[in-house]
Amino acid sequence: MKTRIIASGSYLPSKVVTNDDFAKIMDTSDEWISQRTGIKERRFEEDSNAHMASYAAIKALENIDYESIDCIIAATYTPDSYIPGLAAEVRKTLNIRRPIPTFDLNAACSGFIFALETANAYIKAKIYKRILVVGSDMNSKTLDFTDRSTSILFGDGAGAVVLEASDKGIIDTILGGEIDRDSSLSLKVSDMQTNPFTKDALNKVEYFEMNGSEVFKFAVRVVNKTIKDLLTRNKLSIDDIDYVVSHQANQRILNMAARSLKTSKDKFLTNLEYYGNTSSASVPILLDESLRKGIIKENAKIIVIAFGGGLSYGASLIEI
Repeated sequence: MKTRIIASGSYLPSKVVTNDDFAKIMDTSDEWISQRTGIKERRFEEDSNAHMASYAAIKALENIDYESIDCIIAATYTPDSYIPGLAAEVRKTLNIRRPIPTFDLNAACSGFIFALETANAYIKAKIYKRILVVGSDMNSKTLDFTDRSTSILFGDGAGAVVLEASDKGIIDTILGGEIDRDSSLSLKVSDMQTNPFTKDALNKVEYFEMNGSEVFKFAVRVVNKTIKDLLTRNKLSIDDIDYVVSHQANQRILNMAARSLKTSKDKFLTNLEYYGNTSSASVPILLDESLRKGIIKENAKIIVIAFGGGLSYGASLIEI
């Protein structure tokens, strides 16, 4: 028995922010951003993370009875509130009356892959029959718009899939992590509270921070190694894979991975140019678009892979 993706959906905000828009508020240009990242524009949400996640879920469930969902897992590092979590907010929007479990999972940009494998384990153990997995991040609310090295990279969005048991689907998964000794990726909790029984806290707003060169080296290394390990474990070559659906962080990472694997860069699907890095949403958005456009066809073998803060990474070999 395997776990199969039976439906997908995604949501992108209507607000488009181009590289030229960034050039109006900081020392940068379309050429500078495009050459270094491959990004031309991104979308910024003007409502909430729950709004994005819920609409991606609704799209994925357009031909499925909401009440057939046994569990909802939301991958995010940017919930609108700690309580209730994002998954609970999605369930409220869907108005699912059954007392199903809902919970959030945070593995930064790798979150969707971790959530996918969590759902896979639940279904294979016959704990739940049909699970909704959502990857959604509102990166724009974490960005320092005086820092051109990070703020230009990210966009907002959400993607979702519905999973159930089948004779084909997820074949194998690798999840991993490394110690981020130098805090190359970080977003500290904003400290806005005073406790009368402990030392007074400073009111401080924290922003997303990244050491781009260190993250780049980590990403290139783990993408290459994880894909090769997944292929070796399953006695496959890269020629047996139709497409790689990778986290959309930087076009140079995808191009270098293709070169290392001695395959065409066209095998690495991309929408980075239009959406930027949407964190845990990037893989499910790209997957949904590729399925709906007919690029990824039934019976195709694909690898979905992501990497991010923690430092975390994960990849799944899937037969569609």
